[in-house]
Amino acid sequence: MAVDLKTDFCGLEFKNPIIVAAGAHGRDGDTIRETARWGVGGVCTKTIVSQPATDVLPCFAKVEGGMLNAVFGSDRSAEYWFTEGIKRAKEGRARVIANLAGFTPEEGAELARKAEAAAADMIELPTHCPHMGEILNAMFPGMNFPEPKLLDVGPMQQSVRLIKEAVKLPVVVKLSGTFSHIVREWTKGVEEAGADGIACSDALGPALSIDPMTGHPVLGGPRGVGGLTGPAIKPIALRMVLEIAMCSKLPIVGVGGVIRAADVVEYIMAGATLVGVCTAGHLNSEKQYEKIVQELETHLETLGASSPQDVRGLTLKRIEERKQRGKVAVTDPIVPVVEESKCSECGKCETVCVYKAIVCGGGLKIDKKRCTGCGLCVSVCPTGALTQVYY
Repeated sequence: MAVDLKTDFCGLEFKNPIIVAAGAHGRDGDTIRETARWGVGGVCTKTIVSQPATDVLPCFAKVEGGMLNAVFGSDRSAEYWFTEGIKRAKEGRARVIANLAGFTPEEGAELARKAEAAAADMIELPTHCPHMGEILNAMFPGMNFPEPKLLDVGPMQQSVRLIKEAVKLPVVVKLSGTFSHIVREWTKGVEEAGADGIACSDALGPALSIDPMTGHPVLGGPRGVGGLTGPAIKPIALRMVLEIAMCSKLPIVGVGGVIRAADVVEYIMAGATLVGVCTAGHLNSEKQYEKIVQELETHLETLGASSPQDVRGLTLKRIEERKQRGKVAVTDPIVPVVEESKCSECGKCETVCVYKAIVCGGGLKIDKKRCTGCGLCVSVCPTGALTQVYY
């Protein structure tokens, strides 16, 4: 079955649902143009601001499960982006998404107007960067940059309204992972203000890594804190996307921890239309973007889907099925079934079984009296030799 990856988002056609989220591969127009060659549907600029600042170094660090970053927005001037940067980015074969932020709603609207005039395809507004206030106040003591009140969506609503008055481009609000517990409130707030879509999520944090030999924070800045991205945040961001889809009809860009096509499919099943990738490209080079796009077509074909639309929101339907079938709280254990032809006897299932119900060696054996049906062994099996059907 042929798979058509073309995706419509806010009236714009993307050649596939993969976009490169705001990061180093959107640092300037030439980089965006080159990144687009890896087959992605769109690329976000680094955050365009009126007063760019250099990063406090070091600003990146790999950690278990992802990466910490303490970067500002673009170090290129807004003038560069609006006279040259976006123009050069548009030479690539991908949509160009202008990620921008003003220090006031009025300034944000002016930046958006100039981005539209420069031929950007879409506007993205970040909401909260978990390390920004601390570093700005350290670098510029007189600035007295206030930490945003996470429960107050008012300033962002004002920004959205003014930007919508200033431009005709789709305006997408990118929610911070810091809003994990209040994602519905923020979703409803920006939807009421007129946002055309929602991206979710940005980094979680502030997060910290310490050099165990010196005691120094790994990153620069007063406390060395940054935003956490990568696979570690995916379960949280994925749940946030599901929450948005359950309470809003706005199209969603799912972002957070995507490293393979299966991650993209999970976000689409949770309700996303586009899916952003960033950390995977930092840690594995731009080639990872192309790999994910290629694998996505194969994965969808395996599912019998002819397009991403065929599986979009599938998880919402599955949740409703659980409710309708009275299976929202299954408590009777089902012992996993072993398909011996697939079992490599790697021993991972035995290792993780805290109930000592599994013996691996000379054939995999499961003690039905000890097994509680918890499912951990199924989730760690690398060959799919264990199956367990609860729903």
